[in-house]
Amino acid sequence: MDGQMFSVETPSAGTIQGLRWGPRGAAPLLAVHGWLDNAASFARLASYLPQAQLVAIDLPGHGHSQHRPAGSRYHLLDYVPVLLEVADALSWPKMSILGHSLGGAIAVLAAVVAPARVKAMVLIEGLGPASESPEKVPTRLRDSIKAHGEMHNKAAAVYSDLESIVTARARVGQMSEAAARALVMRNIYKEQDGYRWRSDPRLRLPSPVFLTEPQVLAYLSAIEIPTQVLLAKEGVLAKRESLELRLAALKAGEVQWLAGKHHLHMDDPEPVAGAIQAFLSNLGAA
Repeated sequence: MDGQMFSVETPSAGTIQGLRWGPRGAAPLLAVHGWLDNAASFARLASYLPQAQLVAIDLPGHGHSQHRPAGSRYHLLDYVPVLLEVADALSWPKMSILGHSLGGAIAVLAAVVAPARVKAMVLIEGLGPASESPEKVPTRLRDSIKAHGEMHNKAAAVYSDLESIVTARARVGQMSEAAARALVMRNIYKEQDGYRWRSDPRLRLPSPVFLTEPQVLAYLSAIEIPTQVLLAKEGVLAKRESLELRLAALKAGEVQWLAGKHHLHMDDPEPVAGAIQAFLSNLGAA
C-alpha cells in the first residue's frame, strides 16, 4: 500500500514530504519514523488501518524532505516543532502521534511541549530520548565536534548494486528484506555512477549532547495524555536497564509486548495494527 505523496512547507525545516492513507475526515494520526528510516516505515501498517487518517512524514534530512542548511546540525529538540508545524500545515488543531524509535522520542517531547495539541500517543519501540551519564559529557562533545569537522573532507558514498544495499540494510537493522527494501527505495536515487542516499550524511554524526536519565524521567512524568507503548520481545528496549523506571514514570501508559524485533511494525504489521486500533478506538481517536 504505497500511499499518496504529499508535501508541506514548515517555518523551521522547510519542505517536509511524506505519505498519507485513509479518509481525510477521520481522526488524524501523525506517524514519525526512526533514525535513518523514512515515511515508508508505515506503509505495510497502513494497509491494516484502513479507517485511520494516517500521515507519515520524512523527518528533516530523511527520505524526500529538505536537508538542514549548511552549517546546521540535527538536534533531537529541533525535530519537535516540525511535528507541530506539519499539523498546522494540515489544519489539524489536535492529533494523535504514532512514533517508532527516534519518532517515539520526538513524540514524547511534543506531548510535553504541546499537551493541548496531542490527544494520544502510540510508541513503538520508543520511550523517550536516549540518555547518558553526566561524566561522559566532555568526551561526547569533543568527539562530536571532531567528527563534524572531519566530515567536510569525505566524499558521498556511491553504490553500484541495489540488492547489496537492501541486504546490508536488512542485516544492520535486523529486519526482513521486504522491510529494508521499502526503506531503501524511498531513500536512494540513481545517477550515472550508481546509487546514492537521499538522506543527509550529517544524520550519522554523533550528537554533541544527550539528556541525562533523570531528565528523561522528568519528561515522561510530565505526560498526562493516554499513551500506548508497544515493545518487541526481541527488540532494543527489552535489553535496556532503564526500561522499568521509564514505564513507571509514564502515568497514563498501557504496555503491550509483541513478538518480533525493533522493526516489528514493518516485519509483522497485523498484530501491531490490531493493538493500535483497539487502543485508539477505546479513546475515540480512531
